[in-house]
Amino acid sequence: MFEQGHQKVGGRKKGVKNKKTLLSIEQILTEYDINPIVKLIEIAESEQTSIEQRIRCWQEVAKYTYPKHRAVDLKTPTNPTDITFKLIDS
Repeated sequence: MFEQGHQKVGGRKKGVKNKKTLLSIEQILTEYDINPIVKLIEIAESEQTSIEQRIRCWQEVAKYTYPKHRAVDLKTPTNPTDITFKLIDS
């Protein structure tokens, strides 16, 4: 039963588009045969596009083609041991 003053539990978070809205955008793109990635590539390859615009286009395309790299923490042993390398001429 509903109690006044309780916190919201579950549901869609504020600002997130619902499935109906997302579907309509996808349908419009399909209906007009629009592929945003292809359009960005066309803009980036145009002779009329400035270098700044080209860079921004390629950056956007890269987001969908290459994974983002994360920083990785390297853990070193608490008691490092000495390692000796011996080079041998053959």
